[in-house]
Amino acid sequence: ASGVVGAAGSVGPEAEVAAEVVAAMCGAHAQVLSAAELSVAMRVEGATRVDVRDALWRDRTLVKTYGPRGTVHLLPTADLPLWTGALSALPVGSGNGGGAVGALLTADQAETVVAAIGDALADAELTVDELTEAVAERAGAWAADPVMDAFQTKWPRWRAATALAAHRGALCFGANRGRKVTYTNPHRWLPGFEPQAGEVALAGVVRRYLHAYGPATPQHFAKWMAAPVGWASGLFERLA
Repeated sequence: ASGVVGAAGSVGPEAEVAAEVVAAMCGAHAQVLSAAELSVAMRVEGATRVDVRDALWRDRTLVKTYGPRGTVHLLPTADLPLWTGALSALPVGSGNGGGAVGALLTADQAETVVAAIGDALADAELTVDELTEAVAERAGAWAADPVMDAFQTKWPRWRAATALAAHRGALCFGANRGRKVTYTNPHRWLPGFEPQAGEVALAGVVRRYLHAYGPATPQHFAKWMAAPVGWASGLFERLA
């Protein structure tokens, strides 16, 4: 019997694997990582935040990346083909940083930046400053132009494509270096993975979403994904 209780509930001893729990949750929101660790640990019998942290940084069964709505999530590493396939198939301007990309990067520039990010991180964990330098070396100095509004400062242009790069499978979070965030390439943990075909991946995510949070309408799914309602309605109709 499955250890999952209810739609997004707790698991028993037979399913004490953090990745299983996160899969059942359709990802764990991790803008505040300690909150995500607690959210997952409380669903696993006998687990602590340390167990979740070990799954993320030691065992690599979880990955910290940009998920639904372009926000930081924990996702099962093994499910990256599904999630990257679905998230990269969202309409432009949805919860994938598309709005920022369109305002600050042309389509060709965005592709160049994503490729540069993936290459720079292929064998490294880099801070934002280090990645800025590496992307500028590969894409051109324009990628480092400080044009993106951020709090009381300006971020380099390439950062408009951060969520897009994650959704394409070129970027995820590495372990913090002191107080500094680092990024790396998830192919280091899941070599050779490819995003699933968009429609197949979206169907898989819809099924998981409904299992975790249903009954739900296309409007609910659209809000969860930060995607257009009309697009979500069409997706549900095709899957009916």
